[in-house]
Amino acid sequence: MAEPQNIDKNIASLVKATESILNGEYERLDIDIDAEGMLSVLAQKINALVVNMKSAETPLTNAGEQAPNAVSHARNVIELMSQSTGQVLDNADRLSQEIESLEGQLRGDTASAPEHEQRLSQIKHHLFDIVASQSYQDVARQRMEQLVEDLDQIRDWLVEVLVILNIQQNSSIENVEQKAQLLREVNGSSTPEALKQDLVDDLLSEFGF
Repeated sequence: MAEPQNIDKNIASLVKATESILNGEYERLDIDIDAEGMLSVLAQKINALVVNMKSAETPLTNAGEQAPNAVSHARNVIELMSQSTGQVLDNADRLSQEIESLEGQLRGDTASAPEHEQRLSQIKHHLFDIVASQSYQDVARQRMEQLVEDLDQIRDWLVEVLVILNIQQNSSIENVEQKAQLLREVNGSSTPEALKQDLVDDLLSEFGF
């Protein structure tokens, strides 16, 4: 297994080479980067990430087992969690308002007031428990958002490694410029995720993957 410092060094070299490509500084391009070794590094990172994903919630585990669609699945899980939490909290707010209204109506019924107040107090207690139970959802959502960021980073590194491999095979100016444009499209914030995936698939197909 590669040492952490070697991993960081390889990634730093990869980032430097990518910047040279994007800036058109082809004369500074280090095509001696061990791109194949970087693939091994990424494989280790992907394996570690999948292990972490399997320790998360079940829906995210399913996403981890479907690597090509992991990012979109994880984002879907995050969205569903956000929606469900919002619905629960909205319903809790409405119930709280109903309880307060009922309390006001029962204040005039002095005969049964103590009994009703006790039951309403219990209902409030259970309602607060429901609201408190949603706090874990936010923690889980934050964890999954971090996993999505990690997946995006790994995908970007994978693209950069494949570009370097391609340039090592064909270092013509035309090919380097073509790959520089591809990197810009993949890294572009306005590029749809589906198109980014298509670009990655095209790169992989060049190497028979």
